[in-house]
Amino acid sequence: MNLLAKREHEVPAALEKVFPGVDELVRTMFGRMVEPGSGLLRSSVFDSKWETEVGDKDVKVKISCPGCKNSDFDLEIVGDLLNFKIRHCEEQQAAVKNRHYVFRERSCAEYEDCIKIPVPIKGAEAKAKYAHGVICITIPRDMTEPEPAKTIKVHCDK
Repeated sequence: MNLLAKREHEVPAALEKVFPGVDELVRTMFGRMVEPGSGLLRSSVFDSKWETEVGDKDVKVKISCPGCKNSDFDLEIVGDLLNFKIRHCEEQQAAVKNRHYVFRERSCAEYEDCIKIPVPIKGAEAKAKYAHGVICITIPRDMTEPEPAKTIKVHCDK
């Protein structure tokens, strides 16, 4: 799974050349702008709505993602990183009788992020459950003592 680099979106450079200072004005009035062609990914309902709770025996990560299904999630734990990707596509279609048109609506949203877990974990024993618009990932903590550091002396051959 790829890790996406987050950056603040800015007003296109061509617009800034024509109207100097427009970037600051627009940011003051409307906040962060969505870059054309990026989809509505960063302004979607999935945008960074997650929380991490570290307990005595496990770590719980809750990610808000209303309207999704179990098949919309890709979760991966690599070391102490939880990578998650949410892909939600929905299509509604309704034909109206005695009319000459068909109603069709499509919506798609995608979000990908990476969360660093602040304590040692056992990623292979992680479990996930989706209910009421929130996915809850439970990862057991690794309670084994880390190996102590070992000092290595370097000898020089003459």
